[in-house]
Amino acid sequence: MTCLSSASGSFDRGAAMTPVQLLRMLRARLWLIVVMAVAAGMAGAVAAKWMPTRYESRSRIVVDMLKADPVTGEALPPRTLETFLAAQVELIRDPRVTRRVVDHFDWAQSPALRAAHQRAVQAGTGLSLRDWLAEDVSQRTRATLTRNSPILEITYSSNVPETARRGADAVRDAFIAEALDTKRREAAHNAVWFGEQVKALKARLTAAEQRKASFERANNIVLQDDNVDAESSKLRALASSAPAAPALAAAPAVAPSSTQLAQVDAQLAAARQSMGRNHPQIIAMQQQRAALSAAVNRELAASRTAGRASAGSAHADLGAQTQKVLAQRGLVDEARRLAGDVTVLREQVAKTMQRAADFELQAQSTEAGFRKLGAAGLPRAPVMPSRWLLLLAGLAVGAVAGLVVAVLLELLRRRVRGPEDLSAAGLPVIGSLPRPAHRKLWPHGLPFSFARRVAA
Repeated sequence: MTCLSSASGSFDRGAAMTPVQLLRMLRARLWLIVVMAVAAGMAGAVAAKWMPTRYESRSRIVVDMLKADPVTGEALPPRTLETFLAAQVELIRDPRVTRRVVDHFDWAQSPALRAAHQRAVQAGTGLSLRDWLAEDVSQRTRATLTRNSPILEITYSSNVPETARRGADAVRDAFIAEALDTKRREAAHNAVWFGEQVKALKARLTAAEQRKASFERANNIVLQDDNVDAESSKLRALASSAPAAPALAAAPAVAPSSTQLAQVDAQLAAARQSMGRNHPQIIAMQQQRAALSAAVNRELAASRTAGRASAGSAHADLGAQTQKVLAQRGLVDEARRLAGDVTVLREQVAKTMQRAADFELQAQSTEAGFRKLGAAGLPRAPVMPSRWLLLLAGLAVGAVAGLVVAVLLELLRRRVRGPEDLSAAGLPVIGSLPRPAHRKLWPHGLPFSFARRVAA
């Protein structure tokens, strides 16, 4: 359709376009959009054909840090497991691990890799051959943490499926070996440090024991195993036995002759039942009883006198020993302080020696705290590039680019394709002419300059 206007006017390029105008523009430039989409799709297909394929293989590691260490008995707290695993994910790509992979495959001896490294050096890289290869391994390696589980997954990519499989296993083995070596190095370093501390503590213990012995010899003080001196032990013994002396003196005494006296009393009572008072045997037994009674009285008197003398002596000894202990209390306290220093140092030496022994055993450990979970599988299909994906992506990008170019061309060279274009220029429409069916005049629309001339 060709539109004519009745008045002159200027075209407003900044006026907003309606959806109908935009569709007319895109329909007029459809050939351009199609050409660019097809060209981009072909470019994507060519890129997919010539782009090198990439295969990925995965290996897994189980973290056994939650179990107690067989040497030290220590275990990783569950609340710190996630943080620890996150750190291990980063360490898998550490140069210390990737260098082991390079050494495992002996890539540094490959002439092709040496030539590639020389080209990289000429391009400006300052890395050595081993570090350059280790950096390449790091870029091909990706480590992820399986959620809610102590499992690390290592992914290695390569252009060759077998290399991807061997690379995944090599990175896993290198990481476990590096973890074990790191554990051993740290344990050996700690063992050396604790060994030096043992030597220093033993020297301090020897000096403390010498000070204690010299002080005891100079002041005639001997401490027992419980840090109690001999004089205090003697005082305790006297204090525990002193109250028994008055009780012994107050208790009824038993004479040696009292048993014989009791026997004579029994014989006399039996004889009186069959004999008279004046019987010679009765008289003899009465005389014997009188002699035994006198002997018992003498023995009892002597026993009481000895008990009083013993009690007095015990109290005197207790008082004298108390004064002696009080007199040397200050010296005994100093001796106990010196003995306490010796005891503390002995405990420190024992604990430090135990720690040194634990670290020495740990330095010889074969458990890194990680366990292999199966072996990496051989990848069957490449992960990229996907030819269909690149083709579709090229078509989509080409179509979008075609749309943008078509709109820009229309904005730069505006044409009249409908009444809306004249209205945007402020030119009222007075009529429209349909295009002939057998021939299309102005297939891209009426030039705007021609519309202005007709309007004039």
